Amino acid sequence: MTSSAQPTETNSFPDLIELDALRMTVIVDNEVDHMSSAPKEIGQTSSAMRLYKDRRNLDKEKSTVSSAEPSGHVHGHDQGHDSQTEKGTGTKDGVEHRVLFDTGPQSAIFLENAKRLEIEFEKIEVIVLSHWHIDHSGGMMAAVDRCREARRQGEDLPPVIADLHPDRPDQRGACLSKPSSSGEGPDILDYVAWGRDPSFQGLKEAGVEVSLNDKAHTICDGFFGISGTIPRNTSYETGIPNHVRWSEKNKSWGSEPHIMDERYLVARVKSKGIVVLTGCSHAGVINVCQDVERAFQGCDKSNDGKSNADIFFVVGGFHLAGASVETRIKDTVQDMKKINPSFMAPGHCSGWRAKSALEQAMPGKVISLGVGSDFLIAKQES
Repeated sequence: MTSSAQPTETNSFPDLIELDALRMTVIVDNEVDHMSSAPKEIGQTSSAMRLYKDRRNLDKEKSTVSSAEPSGHVHGHDQGHDSQTEKGTGTKDGVEHRVLFDTGPQSAIFLENAKRLEIEFEKIEVIVLSHWHIDHSGGMMAAVDRCREARRQGEDLPPVIADLHPDRPDQRGACLSKPSSSGEGPDILDYVAWGRDPSFQGLKEAGVEVSLNDKAHTICDGFFGISGTIPRNTSYETGIPNHVRWSEKNKSWGSEPHIMDERYLVARVKSKGIVVLTGCSHAGVINVCQDVERAFQGCDKSNDGKSNADIFFVVGGFHLAGASVETRIKDTVQDMKKINPSFMAPGHCSGWRAKSALEQAMPGKVISLGVGSDFLIAKQES
């Protein structure tokens, strides 16, 4: 199975309301920057790469390569995958709604961090999955279980909702390759399978209400917006090379660079503007931000005269780490300067090169991000 970036309409959130305040807490951010490229002279090899080379992480039942042994310069999902999980709490006129955006790669990590951060699971109403990658969905069953048990103890609390894109893959992974000696294209060495995402049926059996949606929509009485397909308009944000998808029907891997099920989450705060939560920005962080700008063009002015179309804060993965995507950093920085958000917190798969370049070009706008980071964005009191 393959995917291609098809023309899509701009996302729209006409029912999204202005919040008085938005608090975001980072529960999981296992950013280990082993994806950023390093000079060959220093011989850096990440743990993820050793796993690939030792063939311990290869799913041989799904391999289409009979006997090739990894050697030379191996290209995977740019050497690995990490994840980020955030809890968002919106407040409006004393009313509060909470969502969980992604759940990290593993239940134990998610639960331990949530315990230390004293996350109130009974108050989480919706779990939003940015896209189907196991490093974002791996802790979902644990999150669902805790939410179910916690909400059972409350009075007349409905089941937690899992807001998911309907196009769940059988499995995803990376194609390992090396430059071809003939120069005609890379030689495929093998495939790395990342593991299966939770199934719709499994989530239903766990007691969650599954909501499938591939269109832009709002949740929690209009407190939060979730995008549909993110338009791919820039010339340089061309997806993730070597990303592949397994087809159970065809029993084969197929190229899938564009990852079209990816979605972002938005909220609006009075007198501040728009807050954007990205998952990985596989679609390209500029494509994401430009889509948000288009979605809010023509919005009414706030009481203080500021436009609600202004992006205040961009948080999450920018996916600019790795040799195959670091070439996009210069263009990304140039276009981000045009968008000019008030602040950015690039984490997850952004890479130190992109963070450094953004800070140099836009001094004071890049914020550190990590487990336990807690941001409170509140309207300006008159």
